Amino acid sequence: IGTILLERIVKFLGQFYPSLESKHLSPCRSSFFIASLPGGIGYSPTKARYSSLVLGGLLHPLFFIVMGTARNYPALLLAYAVAAFARAFWTGEHLNFYVVSTPKKPLGVLLGCWCIGSFSAPLVCQTLMAKGIPWKHFYLGSLVISAIALSLTIFSFRPTRNEFLADRKAALDAMQITPSAHRPGIDMMIEPPHEEKVRDSSAFPLLLALSMPYQWAFSLFAFIYSGSETTFQGFIVTYLLTNRGSSPNTVGYVSSGFWGGMAAGRMLWGYYCTGLTFTQRKHIIHACTGIAFIMTILIWFVNSTIENALSSAVVGLMYGPIFPGTLGLCNDVLPSDVHMVSMAILTAAASAGSAILPLMTGIISNMDGMRVFCYVTVSQTVSMFVLWLFFPSSPPVRVSSPA
Repeated sequence: IGTILLERIVKFLGQFYPSLESKHLSPCRSSFFIASLPGGIGYSPTKARYSSLVLGGLLHPLFFIVMGTARNYPALLLAYAVAAFARAFWTGEHLNFYVVSTPKKPLGVLLGCWCIGSFSAPLVCQTLMAKGIPWKHFYLGSLVISAIALSLTIFSFRPTRNEFLADRKAALDAMQITPSAHRPGIDMMIEPPHEEKVRDSSAFPLLLALSMPYQWAFSLFAFIYSGSETTFQGFIVTYLLTNRGSSPNTVGYVSSGFWGGMAAGRMLWGYYCTGLTFTQRKHIIHACTGIAFIMTILIWFVNSTIENALSSAVVGLMYGPIFPGTLGLCNDVLPSDVHMVSMAILTAAASAGSAILPLMTGIISNMDGMRVFCYVTVSQTVSMFVLWLFFPSSPPVRVSSPA
């Protein structure tokens, strides 16, 4: 739901009045009030990015509050729904597109930092629970981390004066008006003269992206990968408890090992990927899926908690480069006029995979036991390995869109 509504919400948050000389970080409210400021309504990408990240930072603490005070199962489901909705603003296509558009394209580092948090959280929670501290206190204590994250977001992404002036100039140029040409009491959107050409060439980037076979292929791969990642880290602890007889006081560290491996993999990818060619990146990702497949086979056949924990860490290490690498290769393969919407589609496909595949795994495991965990993870890694064979080893020749 968050991914579907993200585009509309971000467009609303990015609206502003170019006629104003100063920055206004609150959304434009002309659609809710009859009285409005003079001039047309413009769109500021920097304001939209900042506002959406802050909104996500305000929503996510609700997850910790509900988890820390929940007394029944529906409340826990509501908490995760809120967390997923807030996450859509942080992992949406606008932030990903902004990161990959920077000179060093540090998407791997960004996602690696995300994994560091995923590595630390179960480690801290398991340690607290081993000392007899109720698990709910972990979530309530995490509100401090949310406050720090929100403060850093405001400090880092708050639009600067130069960004505001650049967005204001672009909006005024698009409207073909100047600050002195505003008439009091008029609030309207003035379309640029090349609007008809834009509509003919790229006004329908969603339809254009959906008409490309590679978009569907990358989306299917993201669907399987994200579902496999969520399935593995969500069920590995339960599998070790039920099928390997692991200790409840230490088994939680296996999840930290998985996320620690993923953090290392994404950090290394973010550091080295800029010096790799398209072909090298493609083959590295293919090798990662192959090694992950071998590790899932070892977890299946080796009855050892220690070995399974090590294999889980290696799976995380191999999974680390896959998602940022897929986004980068998708940008290299598809034309630039669909990059933004392409990332939105990939994000939506990944979110759907994270929801559907673990759900299917849970339903099957309820009927046939947790032994199906190995069947599912092996089949998913095999699917990724085979599907990746059909992707090009060099960027295809792009055909420019008709003007």
